[in-house]
This record gives sequence, structure tokens and C-alpha cells, in this order.
Amino acid sequence: MKRNVAAKYSALRMTPNRILPWVYLGVMTYTYLVGELSHFLLGIVSRPMSQELHYGDLACLPNPEAATQSDSCREIYNETQCITFLEEDDGSTDSSSNTTTCIWNYSGLGLQYQVLAGPAFVAVFTTSGVLIGAIADRFNRKVVVTICCGVLTLATGMTGAAMNYWQLVILRMLMGAGESSFTPVCSSMISDLFPESIRALALGIFNWGIYLGYGLSYAVGNFVTAADIGGLGWRWSYIITGIGGVVATLLLLLVVREPPRGAQVSEPGGDKREVEKETNFTEGSRITGETVGVSSEVLVDESTKSSLKDVVKSLFKPPVVCLAFAACLRHTAGFSWAYNTQLYFLTYYPDFNLGLWVTGCSIIGGSLGVAVGGFVSDRLVKRLGLRARLYVLAGSQFVATPFAAGVLFFPPPGAFFSLLAAYIFAEMWFGVLFAVLLELVSGSVQSTALAVFLFVMNNVGGNLPVVVDPLTDLVSYRGALMIMYPGGYLASSVVFLLTSFLL
Repeated sequence: MKRNVAAKYSALRMTPNRILPWVYLGVMTYTYLVGELSHFLLGIVSRPMSQELHYGDLACLPNPEAATQSDSCREIYNETQCITFLEEDDGSTDSSSNTTTCIWNYSGLGLQYQVLAGPAFVAVFTTSGVLIGAIADRFNRKVVVTICCGVLTLATGMTGAAMNYWQLVILRMLMGAGESSFTPVCSSMISDLFPESIRALALGIFNWGIYLGYGLSYAVGNFVTAADIGGLGWRWSYIITGIGGVVATLLLLLVVREPPRGAQVSEPGGDKREVEKETNFTEGSRITGETVGVSSEVLVDESTKSSLKDVVKSLFKPPVVCLAFAACLRHTAGFSWAYNTQLYFLTYYPDFNLGLWVTGCSIIGGSLGVAVGGFVSDRLVKRLGLRARLYVLAGSQFVATPFAAGVLFFPPPGAFFSLLAAYIFAEMWFGVLFAVLLELVSGSVQSTALAVFLFVMNNVGGNLPVVVDPLTDLVSYRGALMIMYPGGYLASSVVFLLTSFLL
């Protein structure tokens, strides 16, 4: 019996399954897609939501029932002038129905919107991310991320039934708690599934979820809302997203298996090799001596448990601190644009339907950028070492800056061609960033360290876009975005380059 078990175990070690890591990566990427779709959907449907639930700023808006949409409405700041404004020169007034050119209604902007988009989500996202990251370092990561996906799914579906503003705040907080596990926990699992030679590429593929989810939020938010299924308008956008979350939760539960911790470790010379653990991914069992069929998902090596001292030691290395500062600047730029894209074009180009344009730019440009960034940095790191990844980060953000400025300078559709180029270069950063971080922190504290890093990065990047509102009063809405969006890219490029000198 012992001989048979040993022979079977030897065969398993001789024929490792190399397909399953990619299957697990695909499920985690889809999960991230659903999380980002839920996260960014608010910015697309904020105007119809605010008009039904009555939150945010009131403004003079083009009347959707008018024959044509007028840019002149946004220049009116008085309710009386707005509702009596008639543009007879262009024939936009329907004299037979007395339809005015403009209406006074909720714009979807304002401090209440910025709180929903930023602090209500980010405060819980970052705080719970640290707690969940610490839990994942001690317990089964697959179970942790599955539970969190279920919480996100419930909150997203319930948003479709919200009846007032305070309910939206609570549900946004639950969304933040649910999604907070995706990056730290899944990145840690990916680190154990893939060797260094393809790790940045794998992390880049995982981060496709950001761009696929963000891009699809424009298609779902615009077209599903316009379809007005059953008279529910924007509510169906959240309901459909919630259904996608149910699928993601089931896939995590039924398909993904917990990888052995530390499966990819360093050789003394610095190269990575795959350590053959006593774990069979195919059967999900752990074999030790004569013991067969004990689930590897409930066994956690005590040596992998992190301590606060180890986490602090890893995170307070000068390169990590500088990397965090650069990431904060870059994240602020990205969120400043993401939270205001729909509302920017509604403000300056109300006649232009941007649904498919932003969807295409985000999915094509973002996905291509993150994959190219991972591929290029993986190739360069073999020649130049870890510093090469920082060069990729600095160079990509620098090249993206003028294209980001072009988005705000050119009218559509030219703005979208500039946006596509901006995404291709700017989005090279995310997978490369975490490849750098994973190589700078100890493997036993990776989930916790990633969660704390994200806590800092998202608290700054997720909350600073709130200043777009006061900046708008000083320099105009377009000017505020010019400072926060391309300006943030340029600033992060400089700090990424400085980080390379600290390695």
C-alpha cells in the first residue's frame, strides 16, 4: 500500500498540471471585472440616479425632450433664466408644445456625488482591505475572496432597489468591503501560481479586469439605462451587474483551488524556480506519507503567518515608501478621470453618445497597455534587474501625459483617439507596480503588505478627486481635470524614476 501511494505521488510530481493556473487566473480576472463594473457604474448613471433620488447639485441642463441639445444651458446659473431660456435662432424650441431648450434639474455632480464616488467607497475599501489581507495570510485565500465577492454581489444588486441617498452610501460601503480583497488576495495567489519570468504578465492579465469592467460600465450604464426595462431605467444596470457577480462567486467556489503558499521561491542566485509542493491541484488533496484526501485548502503552514513587525519592516523600506507615493499620484490621476468621464462629456458635449467610444478605448487601450507593460518589464528585468520595471513605470506615464491632455483639449471623436493612446501607455503601470512590490516584500506577509499598500494608495487616490469640485470653482471643470488627470500622470512619472535610484 505504501509503495502504491508513493508511486502515485511520484507520478503527480512528475506531471504537474500547467493549465489550471491559467484557468484560475481567468476566473480571478472575471471576478475583478465584475468588481470594477460595480465600482464605476455610479459615474455613468449618476445623473438619472440623482434626478430620481434627489441628491447633488442642481444645474441648468439641456432638455432631453427638446428638438436639439444646446451647449448654452451650462452657461446659465439661475433657475428662472434656465426654465425660460429659448434658443429661437437654431429652431430648438418646439413652439407647438412650448418645450424649452433647458431644464433645471439634478446634474449628477456635486459634493454628495463625489462622496459616493470617493470616500464612501474608498474609506471602507482601504480599511477592510488591510483586515482582509491579514486574514488571508492566515487562512484560506480562496474562501476569503469568495465570501467577499458574495458581499459585493449582494450590495450591487441591492443598489438597484435603493430609494434614497443614505441607502446608496451604505451600499457603496459594502461594495468597497467586498472588492477590497480582490487585489491583495488574488495577487498573492497569482504570485504562488506563476514564476517570476511570467509573473508581471500574469498580474497584467489579472488587471485586465479593471479595464474590461470600467469599459463595460459605460456600455451597461448607457444602453441598459436607455432601454428603460420595465420602467426601471438605471436600476437594471445594477441588477444585471449583480447577476454577473453571482456567476463570479460560483466560479470562485467551484473552480478555483488554493495554491500552496511559497510555491514560487528564489534560488540563491536570484532566479526563480517552481517548488513542487505536496499538493495536487487536480484532485485538491494533500498527500503526506500514507494520508490521502486531506483538503489542502484548510491546511495553513504556521511559517506563513505574518507578524506586524514583518509587515512594518517590509513597507518602510525607502523604495517601497517612494513607490507608494508615486502610486498615490498615479491613482489620483486615474480616479479623477474615471469618476468624471461621463459627466465631463455630458457637460461639454451633451449631443455626443460616448457609450461605445469609452468602452472600446478602455478595453482595447487598457488591456493592451497592461499586457505590454508586463511583457516588456518581464523581458527587461532579465537584463537590468528590478530597476527596469521602474523605468517602464516612469516612461509609460511620461509618454501618456500629452495624450491625456489631448483628451481634454480636442472635441469628440478626436478626444477618444487621444484617450486610446493615453490608455495604451498609462495603463502599463498596474501589473508592473505589483510585480515590483511583490519582489520587495517578504512572501510570508505579501497579502497583508499588499493590503496596507493599497490602503495608502486608495485613500489618497480615491479621495483626492474630491478636490475637483472646489477646483472647478477656481479654474473651470475642464481646468480642474487638466490639473488632476494629465498633471497626475506627469508627477507620478517623476517619482517612479526617483524610486529606481533607491533600489
